Amino acid sequence: MKHFLNYAVSIVTLLFAFNTHAQPFPKGKWEVTTQTIMPHIMTPMPIHKDVICVNDKTKGKPPIAAHESCEFFDYKIIDNDASWQMKCKGELKMNGAGRIIFNSDNYKGSAIIKMKMPDSEPMEIDHTYTGRRIGDCK
Repeated sequence: MKHFLNYAVSIVTLLFAFNTHAQPFPKGKWEVTTQTIMPHIMTPMPIHKDVICVNDKTKGKPPIAAHESCEFFDYKIIDNDASWQMKCKGELKMNGAGRIIFNSDNYKGSAIIKMKMPDSEPMEIDHTYTGRRIGDCK
């Protein structure tokens, strides 16, 4: 019986290892649309579009537009599901987490960011993302 349990545990471990492989996020030029929602603020923020390049230089970062003071960590890709944590320094101190589901030419996702501005209460900001691959980086 003990050998059977060891065998069963080994099989389950191998199946799990093969099912949680990481595929890289597709390289190329991506148009990213970001919608920002700030709870308790009646006026909606305008939709923002950016074009970003996903290549070897951006490895370890999610394919979203972010301020240069932001650092990403715990960036993981399992199958076609990417997730991350982030922290931004400077006058606007922010931290948060996000997730996107992607395929070879588009993605959808979201992030929740907590921000603390000087002399104000902390606030939570929701971002929704859509991305579409529009070509190769030059």
